[in-house]
Amino acid sequence: MSAIKIRIQYLNDVTWVNSTACDFLVNDNSTDVWRINISSNLSLLDYFLSILHPDEIARANRYYQTKDRNRFIISRGALRIILGKYLNGKPVLIEFKTGINKKPYINTNLTQLCYNISHSGDWILLGISDSEIGADTEQVNFTFKHQDVLQDNFSPAEINYINQSSSVERFFMLWTRKEALTKATGKGLDNDLKLIPCLDGIHVAQSSTISSEEDWLISTFSLSENYLASVANNIKIVTMRFWDIHF
Repeated sequence: MSAIKIRIQYLNDVTWVNSTACDFLVNDNSTDVWRINISSNLSLLDYFLSILHPDEIARANRYYQTKDRNRFIISRGALRIILGKYLNGKPVLIEFKTGINKKPYINTNLTQLCYNISHSGDWILLGISDSEIGADTEQVNFTFKHQDVLQDNFSPAEINYINQSSSVERFFMLWTRKEALTKATGKGLDNDLKLIPCLDGIHVAQSSTISSEEDWLISTFSLSENYLASVANNIKIVTMRFWDIHF
């Protein structure tokens, strides 16, 4: 067991750039963050379906609600298209595998490319890097009874921060940070969640708590109005690019 460093920051000046400017290249100092709007892509459902594998189509058809089925089709199709550009290959040929704690990864020997995807409400968030990455987004739900879950999932200092002001927004912001980090390490949400730091600054945590021997950087930003998002990746990352894609 050893101590690791976790740096946490809020990015106030994020600019979402049209994807036509993207070179689809990442290195050990950069991460690409993508946002995909669900409503604006509903007209392309048939196209997205055409590049999905039979098991993905079967999974989509298991959703009872139409909106959930549509979201899955769009997110999976968009994922294939975007990853295909990084891999310089056809979207339909991409193979996905499942790793530790059911964390998905790309089955390829061509390049080291890691990704993580999240969705909430009308948005999909995708993070891409050449090292392990976790991404989470949440729509701020002002009717959610967040006070009921504070004691089990947050430290006293975090609870105090949440309760100071704008408590609902602060709750969802901190929640995305915890979830992004657990997704990056493949740990999954469990009883140690309150031990995972999520306040701005530099923290020291035990590697056994995080399920990682690496140091981490967590960056939080606004995805859209009333949507918060966080991405966790290698602490050496110095450049984050934010892309807005229209298919």
